[in-house]
Amino acid sequence: MNDTALVTTEVSASDTIRTTGILHFTIGVRDHVAASKFYSEVLGCKIIRIGTRYAFMNCSGSYFVLARMPNHVNPNLPGEDAHHHAFMVVPEEFDRALAIMKARGVEMVKYSDEGHVTFPGRHAYFHDADGNCIEIID
Repeated sequence: MNDTALVTTEVSASDTIRTTGILHFTIGVRDHVAASKFYSEVLGCKIIRIGTRYAFMNCSGSYFVLARMPNHVNPNLPGEDAHHHAFMVVPEEFDRALAIMKARGVEMVKYSDEGHVTFPGRHAYFHDADGNCIEIID
């Protein structure tokens, strides 16, 4: 494909692309098969398909991909939550979700229910086996 095939209208360097949403995000993991089991059995996500490098996941109509990265580096230090992926639950499910994580031996990294202006609610943060931070929010 050459540059002329890409140009369909006049644009300038100050124009903005009109995106319509996010199809998926990707989470790096060391073992995408094991990670898909965690995300399906613990977080209730559905496995769409597992290939040789990727596990495609569905979370109530939102999608994410678990990518096998043998040299995966934890995006957070132990106990940190800055780089995270937020999974929503209804308020009635929040306490149950925390109890499930505790029963499965998944340590809570942080809990917060104050000061969230953009995304208000209760927030609990955990790490998966690869150090990716998962937020549960109601």
